[in-house]
Amino acid sequence: MENSTDFLTLMTIVALYLFSISILFPLYRLFKGPSLSDRVVALDQIGVIVVGMMVCDVFLTREKLLLDVVLIVSFILVFSSMIISRYLLKQNKK
Repeated sequence: MENSTDFLTLMTIVALYLFSISILFPLYRLFKGPSLSDRVVALDQIGVIVVGMMVCDVFLTREKLLLDVVLIVSFILVFSSMIISRYLLKQNKK
């Protein structure tokens, strides 16, 4: 049993490293993006990566309270994307 737990912990740490590397690509798009919509999509992608990192942290630390934080952050990401997209639609109509 201990070997499988060690393997899962190792894979979770590897996933955290991969998330850390993958956050660099949307950061580039966030700063270099040619339009505001590109920047919004990059910011949303960064949020999704951060949520994935938080889930990995929940798996490593076994803190159930962090799952509530993950849920709240996910709701904030969805609603902020909806609000910004409505703003962009109104701006394009003008």
